[in-house]
Amino acid sequence: MAPSFILEILLAVQTAPAATKEHCPRDMVHVKGTHPEGIRYKCTATKWGLCSAYEEGNLRVEGATHPISACVDRYEAPNREGEPPLVMQSAEDGEAWCKANGKRLCTEYEWETACEGDARRPHGYGWRVDETCNMTKPWKTVNNSFIAAGGELAKREAERLWQGEAAGSRPGCRAEPGYPLDMVGNAEEWVRANRRYRWPVVMMGGHWAKPWQTCRGTNWAHEPSFRYYETGFRCCKDPTP
Repeated sequence: MAPSFILEILLAVQTAPAATKEHCPRDMVHVKGTHPEGIRYKCTATKWGLCSAYEEGNLRVEGATHPISACVDRYEAPNREGEPPLVMQSAEDGEAWCKANGKRLCTEYEWETACEGDARRPHGYGWRVDETCNMTKPWKTVNNSFIAAGGELAKREAERLWQGEAAGSRPGCRAEPGYPLDMVGNAEEWVRANRRYRWPVVMMGGHWAKPWQTCRGTNWAHEPSFRYYETGFRCCKDPTP
């Protein structure tokens, strides 16, 4: 007969609960990590009156950290490779669209974790502005009265201003292999705020003509009903076992 301690080990192995593996749909990426509330980088070059390059590897984590585990859409809505992102979308539009697809808007912390990756680079893909993402197109003057008018007038103005690209056009525009694409550039994305702002939603990632944008650049100036020529979103959901 086997010694009692061996029997105890075998019994423990047989009765131990199986490890739970979190699952995400095929059109989403499982983003998992620890999210620091603040990161400070050292700027090494400026352009447009703002930082355009940071010292590689030089970062300081500040504040509390939070565990993140979320399914994040691979692309901006409608989350289909080869299709352009939706724009002229409000946060309310995004919430409704995501809910209809069994998802929700990403939170600010989830979005930043997906954008930065484990290396926590300021632009996700790297430490300086380049052509990796669709974020260096020339800015076009906006006729805000047309946008505010809504209807066909706003649609035509948004089409005139359009400089977005189809999902997957820039495969290097991601933090890590397999991570979501176009987190910076292309369309600006609505998210649910984690930090305290005036509104419960904010926009992240900039757009095709905002080259200084980083993963931590939060646009908190607009109410949930606001829509503009470059505003879009992507969806998230909690992983399932």
